[in-house]
Amino acid sequence: MVLLMMLMLVPLTPVSTAVDTNPDNLQAQHIAAVFDPVSETTTVSWQNIDTYNGNVPYYHSAMYNVHRHTEPITPSNIGATQLVESITACEANVYIQYAWCLSSTGGNGGQHPGHSVSYLVDAGTNSTFYYAVTIEWDSDGDIVGSTDWTPDVPHQELDPDVSSITIGVEEVTSPVETPLVFRASYSLADSETTLTWINYHSPNLPNTNSALPNTTILIWRSTAEISRSNGGLVYDGLTVATLIANISSELESYVYSVPSDTNEEAYYAITYFIPNKTGDGQDFVDLRFLSGNTLTEPVLEDNRPPSHVSVFSVSTSSENDGTGETQLTWFSVPGEQDERYDLYVSGAPFGSIYNTGVTLLASVYDDQELEDSNSPYTYTRELPIGTLGWAHYCVVTVDAIGLFDENTSSSSCDSVEEDAFSNWQKEPTNVYAEFIGDRTVRVTWIDQLGIEGERYHIYSSNGVPTNPQQFATQTTYHGFVNDNTQVFDISIGPEIISETGAVLNWYIYVTSEAQYIHANGSYEYLGLDQNSYGPVEIDITPPTRPQIITAESRGDLGFVAMEWSNLQEPNEIYQIWRHNGDPFDDSSLSSSDAEGWELVLDDVNVGLQNSATIIRNIPIENGTERDAFYGITVCDQFMNCNSELIDGMTSNTRLIREDTRAPSVEMRLIDDDGVPYTSPSLVPGLYTVKIEASEDLKTTPSIEVFSLAGYNETAGGALMTQTADNTLNPDKGPEYSFDFRISASETASDLLIRMTLLDLADNVGVITNTSFKIDAKTPTITAYAPSPSSEGSKYLYGEKINLLFAAEDDVQIAELQYRFTFNYGGLSGVTSTSPWANAEGITDVNNDGTSLVSDMEFSSGTFEYGQHAITVRALDTAGNQKTTQVVFVVDFCRNNLEGETECEFEEALKPDPEPEIVNPSMSEPPYVLVWIAVVVNVVIFIVALMIVQVSLSGPKKKKRGGDEDEDDDWMSEFIGTTQDLDMDSITGTGSAAEEKKEDEPKNESPESGEEEDDPFAVNLVQRKTRRKKKVEVEEEDDDDDDDDDLSWAGLDDDDDDDDDDDDDDDDDDDEGEEEKPRKRPVRKRPARKAAPSRKRPVRRKKSDD
Repeated sequence: MVLLMMLMLVPLTPVSTAVDTNPDNLQAQHIAAVFDPVSETTTVSWQNIDTYNGNVPYYHSAMYNVHRHTEPITPSNIGATQLVESITACEANVYIQYAWCLSSTGGNGGQHPGHSVSYLVDAGTNSTFYYAVTIEWDSDGDIVGSTDWTPDVPHQELDPDVSSITIGVEEVTSPVETPLVFRASYSLADSETTLTWINYHSPNLPNTNSALPNTTILIWRSTAEISRSNGGLVYDGLTVATLIANISSELESYVYSVPSDTNEEAYYAITYFIPNKTGDGQDFVDLRFLSGNTLTEPVLEDNRPPSHVSVFSVSTSSENDGTGETQLTWFSVPGEQDERYDLYVSGAPFGSIYNTGVTLLASVYDDQELEDSNSPYTYTRELPIGTLGWAHYCVVTVDAIGLFDENTSSSSCDSVEEDAFSNWQKEPTNVYAEFIGDRTVRVTWIDQLGIEGERYHIYSSNGVPTNPQQFATQTTYHGFVNDNTQVFDISIGPEIISETGAVLNWYIYVTSEAQYIHANGSYEYLGLDQNSYGPVEIDITPPTRPQIITAESRGDLGFVAMEWSNLQEPNEIYQIWRHNGDPFDDSSLSSSDAEGWELVLDDVNVGLQNSATIIRNIPIENGTERDAFYGITVCDQFMNCNSELIDGMTSNTRLIREDTRAPSVEMRLIDDDGVPYTSPSLVPGLYTVKIEASEDLKTTPSIEVFSLAGYNETAGGALMTQTADNTLNPDKGPEYSFDFRISASETASDLLIRMTLLDLADNVGVITNTSFKIDAKTPTITAYAPSPSSEGSKYLYGEKINLLFAAEDDVQIAELQYRFTFNYGGLSGVTSTSPWANAEGITDVNNDGTSLVSDMEFSSGTFEYGQHAITVRALDTAGNQKTTQVVFVVDFCRNNLEGETECEFEEALKPDPEPEIVNPSMSEPPYVLVWIAVVVNVVIFIVALMIVQVSLSGPKKKKRGGDEDEDDDWMSEFIGTTQDLDMDSITGTGSAAEEKKEDEPKNESPESGEEEDDPFAVNLVQRKTRRKKKVEVEEEDDDDDDDDDLSWAGLDDDDDDDDDDDDDDDDDDDEGEEEKPRKRPVRKRPARKAAPSRKRPVRRKKSDD
């Protein structure tokens, strides 16, 4: 943007006021050329001369030519240059006086501002180019642009940097990367413009790479041409161009739906939108349109139909011989040229020429003479023979390219009644009608002659015939049929009745409606010449209803028997109906047509039978037990049916109980306490069988109670006792009971309770109950796991405890249960017992509940170590139970340091061991250590005595010479004292105490010198001064040996009971290192041999014990 703004500051024409160079032949002056990389345009500018000479008058007839070349342009290569553009040197209509053609910068009265030419550099250019300007004119002085202008005086002065640049312009443009072979075609039929192209990145093209990601195609539409000159304006939306699509770069076609009512020439252009082509966020759109990706010729998009004619009329005439004609008249549509007029006809009004039955009659083309004379167009149609009825005509205008409006208008359509059928019969013949019963009148005829595809309509009038004038008001329309049918049945609806019961007299009419010539829009003739018949006698009065005499259900035989009275009409037919609900819930009157009634027996035709009653049996399905209404209706020989059904004992309906289902019972077993017995096993005692029957019974039911093992309470059968009839409760049936006893001596077996019932419809029901068993034995139970502790087994932490036990019973096991007793026996804690729990993992061995096995697992980690017990039990269906118990041990074991296995519970049960008396010998390890310690102490004691003896020996004469004194001081330093005892120093009294006070402040300030290392220095802080002499305290040894206790010899004691003092001594060591102690001289004594070096024994501190 900054570069573009800077380029805008560059003047298009030079402003130099330098003197002209070689101006005699009007050579261009002050040439300059600048390349703009944004618009990829090189602008060449120059000026006219600014001084007058004899050729200035030729400016009006002169033409400047701008040349471009890859080398500096000279007269020798001017013929090889590219002619960029030719422009008028001075416009005569602007600069009327040729003197005004001089440059406005010269001050000589010239007004011409200069020239500039912009050259769009080709895409993909990357080179340096040179520009030059030459001039030529017409020697006759004809003005440029006039018909006689011919340039015949060329001048090619090319002075450097005057009319030819010597420093080339570097022109670098982007290569073309846009779609190729762009085409557009418009389809009038579809109102669509199809655009096609070849993608620049198409794999079918050589030397092409794939498009960058997210590349899309932009398509513009404009009413003006889109080119390099306005591409930027198009992209910025500053022109009339519209972006109509942004699609995938993989597509090579696009269909543009042209909006309706469009009539214009359109230009299209296409290019790529390439995101991030030259960098992140730097999108690229080539708007130069140099690859043929824009239309140079527009495509005409016209879907706007022409207007309808505003004046249109038709008229017709006919002859007695069956001929006729119709004339159509209209005026042209203003503003249309080369149009045509299509004429359409139909037998019915139409709003579109595409409606069914619309026929193109003719096309009339543009007649310019008629339009110029303002005369109407006319068209005469000769009517085809047989034409009859209304005809509807419309005219449609079609423009020069074939556009038209398919919809018609009121101004372009007109109608007329046409007749070219005068000598033909327009009605059917031999019309006949008769009443055939079932409220039906059958009508027959012979079809009309002379036409095809006609339709016949059937009408009737009651009592008297009608005429064409009153036909519409006195007839009833019944329907129509197509040709070649020639028969029609009139169904008389229930709304038509005979109020007196007498027959009706009808007249029947059949009219013809035909499509005479027209494909639609038929014509019905109502002349009533020979198309009627009558009267027809019609009997529509139904017979009276029958009466039921008896009706009963026979369940044992499987049918309902009905008997009713015979009406004794000729050829009547009876029907039997059934309703499973209550048809008389709201009213005592119903009809066989009402919902719910079903026909169970039809066509009971007694013919001419004159018996008083009629009997019929209606089958009923097995297993049926319901209440149903039965009714009887009747129809006479004309199928006039009386469908009324009336409730009542003397009517034609009856409520019947359909019953083919044997009675059933709901049985309960009650024990001697009056409580319902739910267990399937019966123990000894008194029981009562109580039943409720599903329906009323004809007799008291019988019962048998016995077993296959010999038990028989009823000995062949016994009658039960009725306890309630429940007649007032419709939801309950009668109730009965029977008592029986089971003794303790009965053998286990299935108990059979068999009851026999007879209902009111003679259906026998035998009900046998086998759900009970006689059971007097307890079950057996065996535990297989866990392993009992009595066998020496135990369960360690982390192991699984398997519980496996089985139970058997002669009847059925009802439940298997288990419970735990924790710390069984109280050996390792307080005893507790869990509640009974139902066993899991049960397997039914015999699939009848007589033998069950339970297999379960528990983690030993849920038990504390110790002795536990698990109890299992089995309960049979009679309540008998059996239990068993297993005691097991859970222990926690681990290996000790000796590699032996120790178990917590096992060790806790062992008794305390007896104390063992040991009499060690004097040579065993403990005594050896004692002996060694005694010997060491004796040696230490002897050494101590020797040291004391040496220290107590009398003072000797001091030797002269400092060297000898130093030789004698080593022993004193070794033992930490002098040979002379200073009692004041030992007791801390006298002058020694004062000296000590004086030494304390001095000790606080360490001296600068460092003490030399003394291999015989001891770490004990000792007072090493004589009376009235100052001495430095040496560092005290940190050893805690017992042999250092020499306080009785005037030395400090390093007692191992005072560890803190040792620490303090260590601190004193640090201070003592800073000040070198002064050695006091000792008395000279005879020299001794050097003592051997040895280490002092060190005792372990108490803190280490």
